[in-house]
Amino acid sequence: MSPYATTVRRLMLLATVVRGQAQHSQRPMTETLAGVIEDAAMAVQTVVVDEPEQLPQVALNMLQEAVDLLTDHDFRIPAAIIGYAVAPVTGALPQMDQLGAVSIQLARQDADLRARRATVIEHGHLNSRDDEVLTAALTGLIVLHRKHERLAAAIRVDNARPCNRGKAHADLTAQ
Repeated sequence: MSPYATTVRRLMLLATVVRGQAQHSQRPMTETLAGVIEDAAMAVQTVVVDEPEQLPQVALNMLQEAVDLLTDHDFRIPAAIIGYAVAPVTGALPQMDQLGAVSIQLARQDADLRARRATVIEHGHLNSRDDEVLTAALTGLIVLHRKHERLAAAIRVDNARPCNRGKAHADLTAQ
């Protein structure tokens, strides 16, 4: 399957995941988001690009709209998920950066989430030909990134406590 066909498939399945997983107080917003993702997929499928490893501008515009919707509204879906869908063409997967926790416990949670993300990617679940496996991978990545976002907020609070200010980030290699 070409990178473009793989991206189209991922975007179409992501739209299905959005319809099933998004939690927005206004249900029509969920349909709007899923529709924008599907429109981007159709643009990738139908619009010819001048250079390889590039997405059509119309698709990029739609994907930016999807990212803006995810960023501006609480769908409980991180915007990073769009990057996983287009990675076959762009060659770049979203990252899950180390959060710099001072607390060993929070640093372990951070390391665990990053390891679980790496497992999904390294086991090739995003490249599965089985729609159920790919859907589960996208859903799992949504959950992992959402937990990582919540953990980042908890770490910011914990690191800002007077007793933790100025401390070095936890070193899990010394454990």
